[in-house]
Amino acid sequence: MSKFALLTDFIDFLESELLLSKGEVHATAEIRSLRTWGSLNALIVISRINDETSILLTAGDLAACKTVADLHQLIVSRSNGTY
Repeated sequence: MSKFALLTDFIDFLESELLLSKGEVHATAEIRSLRTWGSLNALIVISRINDETSILLTAGDLAACKTVADLHQLIVSRSNGTY
């Protein structure tokens, strides 16, 4: 089972990594509209996802994801080998 198999676990991870308060991130939130989102935090999130899951995302992968749920689904797909 992937570390981020559950969307709620992934949301908790993002809130922690982006220094956001509990409840600030939700599945339909647009990633780029998160209060602390920026290019540096994008790189940090890519790196931390790799650290936690051994899944290497590219900046292009991240750019293709509009919402938190989109990014979560990409990670789940990669961890299952279906993407």
